[in-house]
Amino acid sequence: MNIKDELLELFLLLEENNFINAHDKCEDLWRIYKNDKNTREESFILKAFVNAIAFLELIKMQRYEHAKKIWQIFKKYENLIEEINSQNKIEYKKIQKLIYTKRENIKI
Repeated sequence: MNIKDELLELFLLLEENNFINAHDKCEDLWRIYKNDKNTREESFILKAFVNAIAFLELIKMQRYEHAKKIWQIFKKYENLIEEINSQNKIEYKKIQKLIYTKRENIKI
């Protein structure tokens, strides 16, 4: 598995507002990363993305109260993107920026 290819696919799914498939893709990556001691810390970034993507889908479904709770989990881990020393940092920042763009443009 090439994580950069997986993250690019995740980005493209998000761009297309395909939140369910993006969520599933990100959750699969998170599961792989959380079970490896070398990538465990980085798995929390993926966990943040899983929750941010769930937030976007919940807003789309007009489930606002639950969405607000999920957004807080994203915010809890989001700071790791800046703090972590990872070869994937550029991709993480692109995904983070896209999540905020989607959040700003979503109709509530």
